[in-house]
Amino acid sequence: MIYSPTLAAYHPTTAEIDLAAFHENIRNVKRIINKSILLAVIKTNAYGHGTVRIGKEAVRAGADRLGVTTVEEGALLRENGIQVPIHVLNSIMPAQAADIARYKLTASVFSYRLTRAISEAATKQQREIPVHVKVDTGLHRFGLEPHEVIPFCTSCYKLPGLRWEGIYTHFSSADEGDMGKTEKQFRLFLEVVEKLYKQGFTFPIRHVGGSTIAMERPDLHLEMVRPGLALFGYPPALRQRDILTLKPVMTLKSTLIHVRHLPPNTPVGYGGSYVTTTHEKIAVVPIGHGDGYSRRLSNKGEMLVRGHRAKIVGKLSLDQTLIDVTTIPDVAKGDEVILIGRQGEDEISAYDVAEWMDSIVDEVVSSLTERIRRVYV
Repeated sequence: MIYSPTLAAYHPTTAEIDLAAFHENIRNVKRIINKSILLAVIKTNAYGHGTVRIGKEAVRAGADRLGVTTVEEGALLRENGIQVPIHVLNSIMPAQAADIARYKLTASVFSYRLTRAISEAATKQQREIPVHVKVDTGLHRFGLEPHEVIPFCTSCYKLPGLRWEGIYTHFSSADEGDMGKTEKQFRLFLEVVEKLYKQGFTFPIRHVGGSTIAMERPDLHLEMVRPGLALFGYPPALRQRDILTLKPVMTLKSTLIHVRHLPPNTPVGYGGSYVTTTHEKIAVVPIGHGDGYSRRLSNKGEMLVRGHRAKIVGKLSLDQTLIDVTTIPDVAKGDEVILIGRQGEDEISAYDVAEWMDSIVDEVVSSLTERIRRVYV
């Protein structure tokens, strides 16, 4: 069977994407970063909002560049007509060098093998590929250790086909509010850059921070800032909610597909982890962990039905979730259900869902699978 996108129109669970809110968020972030370049990070399917459409809208809203995690994401954006610089911010395999050159992507480099592979591919395709050196100042994920940077540049800086456009690092604790550690990493980064400059290795664009740095530390903006989650309406930390007006871009909604009346002492769901205590109304919502709605919400999360909160009961299954609607009047099959968003006087935010999951907003929104249709309004 060949999958047809039109089939998704029949799935009763949708993610409604408010493009006006997205544009406004970008404008507000762009205002506070002043003259710094805005690299809009739209990795992981634009945090679940849809890579291609969000990439196009980000550029329309004023983003100067786009940031992705994989070569495949960058290629997808190029194949859909996006022309602004696209940075691959993750580690790249040397075997992907030809695609980096083919799609004119900006690569993060920190290994001799990868850098030489990009140089060879660029030379073969008669192109000049911009590269940004990644310096590890404390996250210890990938990048060059500070003492490795000068030997690396000495070996690779004059390779043909490369434009040494930038140098950057990634803070480990900024979102958590540990500015002492962040400032230490920043100083270390500047020391590395200064030593490079004295050796004749220059980089026009320095960048160190994402959404938190954009909002909290204008003194660390440098030539470019890389906000991601904030563009979708979610500051990385709750302490930042009053710094900048941001609107959530996604509303996750569904429909009740069944309502059952169950007697007391009835086990509900797999394993019977929830047992009714009275005569209860249990409703079925067509979303499960196969849609990226976490199983950790079992017996913990809530949804909105007719403006009232309904608790999740039992364990989530792959395709359905059960909720208790006993106290909600006039509930019926076909009623709208809000999983993230506002209904009536109440609202469930992605922060609420993250708290129930003991996780972060990034996971909540980026985990939603393609089975959930994105509707752009």
